[in-house]
Amino acid sequence: MDCWLGSASVGITSDRLGRRKAIAFGCIWGVIGGALMAGAAHVAMLIIGRLLVGFAVGTITGVSPVFGAEIAKTHERAKVTAVNQMMTAWGFFVALWIGVGEGKWHNSNQWRLGFAIQGIPALILGVGVLFLSESPRWLCLKGRHDEAEKAFRNYHYDGTNEDWCRTEFTMIQVNISEELQAQGRLSWADLLRTPAFRKRLFVGAFVWAAAMLSGISFVQYYQTAIYATLQFSEDRQLLVSGLYGSVAPVACFLSLFFVDKIGRKKILVISSSLLSLCYLIITILAAKYPAVPGMPTNAAAQRGLIACIFAVSANYSALLGPMTWIIPPEVFTTELRAKANALVQVVHYSISLIITQCSPIALAAVGWKYYILFILTNALCALVFFFVYPETRGKSLEEIDEIFGDVKVVHEEDVMFSDKVGVETVETRDHRVTQ
Repeated sequence: MDCWLGSASVGITSDRLGRRKAIAFGCIWGVIGGALMAGAAHVAMLIIGRLLVGFAVGTITGVSPVFGAEIAKTHERAKVTAVNQMMTAWGFFVALWIGVGEGKWHNSNQWRLGFAIQGIPALILGVGVLFLSESPRWLCLKGRHDEAEKAFRNYHYDGTNEDWCRTEFTMIQVNISEELQAQGRLSWADLLRTPAFRKRLFVGAFVWAAAMLSGISFVQYYQTAIYATLQFSEDRQLLVSGLYGSVAPVACFLSLFFVDKIGRKKILVISSSLLSLCYLIITILAAKYPAVPGMPTNAAAQRGLIACIFAVSANYSALLGPMTWIIPPEVFTTELRAKANALVQVVHYSISLIITQCSPIALAAVGWKYYILFILTNALCALVFFFVYPETRGKSLEEIDEIFGDVKVVHEEDVMFSDKVGVETVETRDHRVTQ
């Protein structure tokens, strides 16, 4: 619930404070929470610290993909926002291996190390983000056009692309102006007001729902319980968990080389289909070669099951996982992007909470039959992606609005530039935009 509250707050903090300050705001709570947990003298400090860290995570994950999508070039947007998935994977990697190390360190305070370390990235991010320029699109939304142009050039001007910078910034500015003129200031309720907005919300939220229903949270949090059913010792469970955590960072890194080159829709369909296949194999192996206490286990079946669990991680980290960060901020208008992404993250953490709370109960009650759920959910998600999802690769955030048909998009050929493009006055075929 702490992550849930943090993500819900993003629609307010990100719109009012700006993308950078909203991220820094979340980091403050992350540092305080980590310090409370590391220095906890009683259980209440641990609980409060954990709540603050969760709130921080919800806040940061709600803002960072929006910020990344708004500052990136069109052909680099997927790569920039997919870095969120890679850094999440590195976080799990570090946490898992710290857990392995702490298991070998026999000290009454060993548990404090991991809590202390988690505050370091929050401190670095919170300070570092303040040295970046604000999102040009957010500044345009607030009518701060001079600052917006300066921020845009800080991110994209390389000394040789003056004309490109002027043209691109002007297109952003004109389209946001058109958006505001057509729709006015929008509230949370407007997300459900029209069929087009509802479709945007579905597209943005369902990809996160699919991610959580892929079973990745179950595997990440309860893999040691799965290994225990294979009669692994505690040391071996921790070691295999650490190796599992090493798969995701590598897969995420490799995804950066193709995520902008392959269509979003194709990646989603392929990923969910392969995940369904992985769980089918896991189910068959677990059913045919059950681990019975006191009886010898089938080593080949064990290796096959572990390989499939690792394949789930690799698949999710390289394919479906990055899409959860890429698609939601793409499909909403600038005015609603922060609010909508906040709701999307609420869906994310709500389903994650249900899966993580129900999984140990289900695993204890029905054993391997629980895996059948993920065969079905992934197959269903593949069908939804194939028949419902639009393709957004290669389009600017403003051009994506055309897909949903509720916002008029101004193209470069529709604009009559003044001598000082992006600085004073720009005319479209319909009206003048004065800066």
